[in-house]
Amino acid sequence: MKSDWYSAQGTVANGTDEPGETHARHRKRVLIADRDEAARSMLVNLVESLGYEAVAARNTEEAFEIARRAPPDAALIDIGAPLLEGLPAARRMRELAGQSALLLIALTGWGQPQYRDMALAAGYDVHLVKPVGVDQLGFLLSMTLV
Repeated sequence: MKSDWYSAQGTVANGTDEPGETHARHRKRVLIADRDEAARSMLVNLVESLGYEAVAARNTEEAFEIARRAPPDAALIDIGAPLLEGLPAARRMRELAGQSALLLIALTGWGQPQYRDMALAAGYDVHLVKPVGVDQLGFLLSMTLV
């Protein structure tokens, strides 16, 4: 569903009458790292439906490799993997980003305050509890990936 790209007059959000190349060059990249295939697929579809380029990784090591090749503008990382593997990933993702701005979002099924505090202390910008809502993620990305 890409209907949000068009205004009532049928023009594309980038100010042209045609979708495509001009807009595609300016799409922001969002890296999604989640071990659960269904959750990863749902997040990819959600991010793409919001107009961003989604890149998926099955684990943090794969996410690091993707970030080395082409740094993302934002990363959604499941920190609820065994032993909270995703917590130390924040530091490494920041190192890979260098001077580039990077929005780091911790995803977890745990909503207790101590998990939020742990994620923020580890270097994440935001802590989101699964399932992530389209409005919630859309607002967050639209306010930061401009």
